[in-house]
Formats: sequence, structure tokens, C-alpha cells
Amino acid sequence: MINNNIKNLSGKLLVYSLAAFTLFSCNSGSSDKAKETTDSIPSAEKKAEKKPNLFYALPSPIQLGLLLQKAGATFNKNTLNPLSNITTYTSPNSKALNLGIYGADLSYAAVFNQSQDTKLYLNSSKKLADELGINNSFSADMMKRMDKNEGVKDSTLQIISEVFLNANESLKANKQGDISLEVIAGGFIEGMYIGVSSVKTAKDKEVIYKRIAELKGPLSNLVLLLSKEENAGVNSIIDDLKSILAIYGESAAASAAVTASADTTKKTLTIGGGKSNNTLSKEQIEKITAQVTSVRTKVIKP
Repeated sequence: MINNNIKNLSGKLLVYSLAAFTLFSCNSGSSDKAKETTDSIPSAEKKAEKKPNLFYALPSPIQLGLLLQKAGATFNKNTLNPLSNITTYTSPNSKALNLGIYGADLSYAAVFNQSQDTKLYLNSSKKLADELGINNSFSADMMKRMDKNEGVKDSTLQIISEVFLNANESLKANKQGDISLEVIAGGFIEGMYIGVSSVKTAKDKEVIYKRIAELKGPLSNLVLLLSKEENAGVNSIIDDLKSILAIYGESAAASAAVTASADTTKKTLTIGGGKSNNTLSKEQIEKITAQVTSVRTKVIKP
């Protein structure tokens, strides 16, 4: 029963970490809706609702986009993994991790309506997916639909959602659960990196600090999932994720009903909700930022 729940959780995590765009499109404003084409794709969120309601709070592109917009942050191309790195990823592990990273970069660019970067990072994601044997997700039809909907945020986000859902199903069907989890891990790392990198220029830094504090539980969940796989490459990324998790220390994970308050005197940020709370000191946030940056640099290093 436990193993079945873990397998179900893996699929649920990918849905929310790489394919939860439909929620964002519902809130993206009427201007995009007015331009939307007749391209129709089933909602990734509706697909997810059919799965068991397990814990699944991994950072997603929708959360990231909404978070950064709420914080007053803007798109920063310098945070993206350079496209020139792609030819240096030769092992299945590095390809899977960086498919997750390029997928998060693709999502980030699409959320902020960066059409050229969206196209470039889509092509890079397709290349890595092809090399991993999941090229059916990036079909010729899908690429045509992306071209047709260029500049239309809602449709673009839905197409990206479908692509990664299909990629996950393909990996599961081919008994490549370890690869699927590495894609998730890459997306998680890149999501955290984009978030912490946006703090310096964000108008409301506390919004991002709050999200950082909330990630202890999701990070613990991801480490648990990865620990079920027997793969040297997976073991390496587990150690990297644990190095980030360790900085959270004994802080309790935030509950569902979340509130936040800052104490400038004590230099702490408290995340409260239900009967638990999560408090990170300024020093912890700085250490998490440094460690996330270090792990991400290691993963994308040519």
C-alpha cells in the first residue's frame, strides 16, 4: 500500500511541479483570453484531480509566476540555464535533471510572455527529451500548436502542461521512474533558484521569504521519493537536496492555512498555519540561498 502511494505521489508531484499552468491561465487577465485561439487542451488540473489526493506541495511554475508577480519581480534572462550547456549533458542522469531545469526555465519564460525564450527553451527541452527516449511528448503536432499559439499565454501554458504530463506517463510506462523523479528534482532546484535569485530586485521580499520557508515539507517529500530509487545518479542528487534540507533544521513545516509575519528586531520570518509554524532566521535564508545556488551550479555545470 505504501509503495502504491509513493508511485501515485510521484505522478502527482510532476503534475503540480511542471504542469499546473491551467490555474495560472485562469488568473492571467482578460487580454490573453481575448487573443486565445481555438486550440483546446484538457486541463492538467482536472486530470490531476482524478488522482489520489496525496501531499504534493512542490514548487510549480504557476506558483513561481504568481509569487514573483506578487512580489513585484520582473523576468531576468540571466537566471536561465544557458542554452549552450545542452551539448555537455551526456549521461541519462544529467539529461534528466537538466530537462527539469530547462522545463522550469521554459515555464518561467512563458509565464512572463517571453516568446523568443519560450521557443528556444522548448527546443532545448525537446532535444533532451528525444535523447532520453521520450520524444513522443514533443511531437511535430505539438510544435505546430506552439507556433500557432505564440504570444498567447493561456494556450502556451496549457500545451506545456500537456507535454510534461505526457513525458511523465511515457517514463512510467517504460519503467523509468528514476528518470521521472530526476526531472522533478531538476524542476524543483531551478524553481528554488529562480525564486531566491529574484529576492534582490523584488519590491516585496517577504513574499519570497515566505515561500522559501514553506518548502521544507515539499523538499522532504522529494527526498523520500528519490530514496526509493536505486541509482547512483539519484543518490548524488539526494545528497545535494539533503544539504539544502539540513539548513531548515528543526523548523516545523507550515500548515495548509498559511500566514506570515516579520520581526525586524529578531530578523526572523514566521510562517504560521493551524498548529504548526515555520520560522527561518535571516542567516538561514542566506544559507539556503547560497546552497541552492551551489547545487544548481553543480547540476548545470558543463
